[in-house]
Amino acid sequence: MPFDPNSAKKAGKKSKRGPAKKEGPSIKEKMELLYEKVLDDLLINQDKLTKTERVKVFVTLSNYIFPKTKSVRDKFTLEQLKEKREDHFNQDPDPTK
Repeated sequence: MPFDPNSAKKAGKKSKRGPAKKEGPSIKEKMELLYEKVLDDLLINQDKLTKTERVKVFVTLSNYIFPKTKSVRDKFTLEQLKEKREDHFNQDPDPTK
């Protein structure tokens, strides 16, 4: 039996597949909804927060919004650190201490 559109229709009718299963919202989707509700509530009621609570919310949220940067050391700074270490090791101990 060659495979053509007619034979495909017949094969599809004989198939015993059931209806597609619909899954409920995942945990990630539920968490996103919860975050949205909390943020909306914070925006609406921000006047009711104390100044310290506002700062805490701001700092916490900024950790998620802005990328974290790594400290960068240039050659000049690295040379200064190297010189300090070398000077520290080359010094004679102070006999009075």
